[in-house]
Amino acid sequence: MNLDKRIKDELESEAKAIDEILNDKQGIYDMMIASFKGGMGIWMWIVNIVILVVTGLMLWCGYEFFTATASEEHIFWGFCMVIAVMAQIALKQWAWMEMNRTSLMREIKRVEIAVAKLANKK
Repeated sequence: MNLDKRIKDELESEAKAIDEILNDKQGIYDMMIASFKGGMGIWMWIVNIVILVVTGLMLWCGYEFFTATASEEHIFWGFCMVIAVMAQIALKQWAWMEMNRTSLMREIKRVEIAVAKLANKK
């Protein structure tokens, strides 16, 4: 019984902080901003910087591919471009999954708060 009371108190104290950080807005920009504020925020910054670097590398490889004269150069630059595209896909996939995780955690916290409020009414 005492544990239930402590859990309710803790959830209620976190409710205001959670609502301030993660508003009701569900737009893509709000989800992106929330993912930078979460526990993995530093990793989101690092991954997005790496995505920019990989994008530059991909564009450079694409330019070199289309301006190459020898067939070996075409193969080399084409291979490098494909690797850069695959790296970019993987990094962006991770970033989107992190945004989804952050959004899901917010919804779970809201359900916990709603359950705590319902338990208080009884």
